[in-house]
Amino acid sequence: MSSSTLHFLTQQLRRHHRAIGCRWRRLSADRQALPILVHLRMGHTCWSCG
Repeated sequence: MSSSTLHFLTQQLRRHHRAIGCRWRRLSADRQALPILVHLRMGHTCWSCG
């Protein structure tokens, strides 16, 4: 996956968090984006990767 795809999804997550008024998350938007992209590409969840 390209870094531009990761950057795009990170920006989309940040916009969504602002739109819904989310004050904090356990994971930052960039940390959320990577497992999402892995799941979409490979069909894996965080627990089955590896």
